[in-house]
Amino acid sequence: MGKTVKGTFESGGYKLSYSIRNNGKGRALLLLHGFMDSSDTFVFQEEFLSEFFDLYRFDYRGHGDSEWLREGFYHFMLPLVDTQSFISKFLPEKFHILGHSMGGGLGSRIAGLVPERVESLVCLEGFSSLPNPEKERKRFRSWLETWENSLAGRERKRQKSFRNVEEAASRLSPVYPRLPKERLLVIATYLTKPVEDGFVWKSDPIYKSGPPVFISPQFTRHLWENVSCPVLVIYGKETNLPLDDPKEVFSHLRNLTYIELEDAGHNMHHDRPDLLAKVMGEFYFKNSLV
Repeated sequence: MGKTVKGTFESGGYKLSYSIRNNGKGRALLLLHGFMDSSDTFVFQEEFLSEFFDLYRFDYRGHGDSEWLREGFYHFMLPLVDTQSFISKFLPEKFHILGHSMGGGLGSRIAGLVPERVESLVCLEGFSSLPNPEKERKRFRSWLETWENSLAGRERKRQKSFRNVEEAASRLSPVYPRLPKERLLVIATYLTKPVEDGFVWKSDPIYKSGPPVFISPQFTRHLWENVSCPVLVIYGKETNLPLDDPKEVFSHLRNLTYIELEDAGHNMHHDRPDLLAKVMGEFYFKNSLV
């Protein structure tokens, strides 16, 4: 089903990898992946989603098959800029969003920035409670003190290589404790690339240093309050990233449906793909979106 076009586009002087699957549905779905992941992350949902949408996806800079940052440090603003570049170049006037983790955070902000364009928002986690100011002070101080000794601004440390994809998959096992081996291999295949002595992760290790500061939580909540489309937020019941105060976070979203998936962690799209498809399908049909 559908014709897929792959290529690169430019965002802020960087070449980013993208893929568009035209299924002839006339409904555009923007897929936004998570931290240290890639746009292939929805591989187990692609056939289901293709029944209703044309699929638009890309890798942020420093992820997947896109270029790595040449200098400086990564900041949440960069994937936001990359997403806007992709939207302006490829997306129609109206579109839907499905995001996981960092992609869910991006999607919720975009839906608040251009509410007139976004017809539905599905976030597989991706929210955060109000930060503790003292913890943020200590984190920021630590970031400043370790910046010169970090990867950024210096010669890149050599990434650990794996002899084969199977070895990389074994390293993912603790992160995906519920996944059978065949699913782990699929994920490891799209997260690695071949090099002279084996395989390495595609994502830039500098990303792990984190940004010095985040977008203002007050401004973020203002953006959430401007989201006008139907919203579905899904959390895994066994997530390792629970919210400290979900009541406060979700009080800023209108038209919200909130669901927790049984026997699923933060990566519920890998843990429970069939159940996730059922939940998303019910949401889309209930709100007459498909």
